Amino acid sequence: MDVTKRLLFAITALVIISACSDKKTDSDPVNKLSDPGCSDLAVKNENILRWKNGKISRLLFKNLKTREAYLKKYEKNILSVEDNFRIQKPKPMVFLPSGFTGDLNWGMKTINAETLWNKNIFGLGVIVAIIDSGIDTQHSQLQERLYTNPNEVANGLDDDNNGLIDDLHGYDFISQSGNLSDNSGHGTHIAGVIAADHSKGQITGVAPQSQLLIYDFFGTNEDGTVFDAIRAIRLAALAGAKVINASWGGPGCSTTLKLEMDALAAKDVLFIAAAGNEGKNIDQSPSYPASFSAATQITVGAMTLDEYTAGFSNYGSKVDLVAPGVNIISTFPGGDYESMAGTSMATPFVAGAAALLWSAYPQAKALDIKNALLVSARSGFYPVKTRGSLDVSAANAVLEKQFPPTPLP
Repeated sequence: MDVTKRLLFAITALVIISACSDKKTDSDPVNKLSDPGCSDLAVKNENILRWKNGKISRLLFKNLKTREAYLKKYEKNILSVEDNFRIQKPKPMVFLPSGFTGDLNWGMKTINAETLWNKNIFGLGVIVAIIDSGIDTQHSQLQERLYTNPNEVANGLDDDNNGLIDDLHGYDFISQSGNLSDNSGHGTHIAGVIAADHSKGQITGVAPQSQLLIYDFFGTNEDGTVFDAIRAIRLAALAGAKVINASWGGPGCSTTLKLEMDALAAKDVLFIAAAGNEGKNIDQSPSYPASFSAATQITVGAMTLDEYTAGFSNYGSKVDLVAPGVNIISTFPGGDYESMAGTSMATPFVAGAAALLWSAYPQAKALDIKNALLVSARSGFYPVKTRGSLDVSAANAVLEKQFPPTPLP
């Protein structure tokens, strides 16, 4: 490579790697997604590399000199370079109002899940990936809902050659093991909303026969990284997950994450994102991945039991619809149950609804499921794109017309 080309590559790499600085240019698509808070979220001495062969890797370097030497050595094969950024897990509110005597499963009734259950539609055969904080694998209402990797054995080896050892039900990127224990309860709570076994307790999951694939990328300091999120997204699609639940977010630092979400359309995977709990209009104050507009993405806000927008819920045209997100009682580590509130709790209602619909219409594509969920949203005054709330029964009616049953001969 001549001197001019080398110089061009070095300049390009530096522009990409400084994507989240305060200096923004109209010609740099990365900078258009950035905000001043990004520099504080960059993981020190870590880059994400996108390779021309489609792979991604994490570059760890001691100093800029060693980083530049590596990039120079492999410049012909590298597509882009970017900081690895931290991703924050929203802190849900844990409370029950004094004297609360409401239905423990009010959310399921609100979204009309029972209508599909009465038709023997329970999410059978659909894999839902939860990218979050792990799960209580021994909880009585969850232990039989876990996806099991058919090509992996718990023997200390990478039997399926996917780069992970003993990823039987998923993987913990922090401990680098198949141990999926949940230290915060966030992931376990989400799992119960999606798939709690109806026959093993009082809590009902939206899609109780779906399978849960678990990826834990949150450390004890309550944050993860973009690199691990992307690894989880790729591995989930590779394993056959049709739905990804992403109840996390932060500033829009990463173009690499956006590109990964865009790629899910070709893989026919739905990405269900939490809108966030700051009570702000994310058209004006973006939060990511909620504010991305990937083709197979659905962004979810939270509603209350009396069908108002939750005061903490983010809103705006980038939020597609709302779902139950206050006084949500679900599974919790230690075989327990807990009430939580947040868009993190609303998101799995939509993820579970998508699983229900896909089990009933396996010939449907991700865009068909997304369209059905959005066009059927129950009309209201919610400040979101559809103005409505989740109604899985109405969504089923949309798909029933689109994919009528084959008449018997």
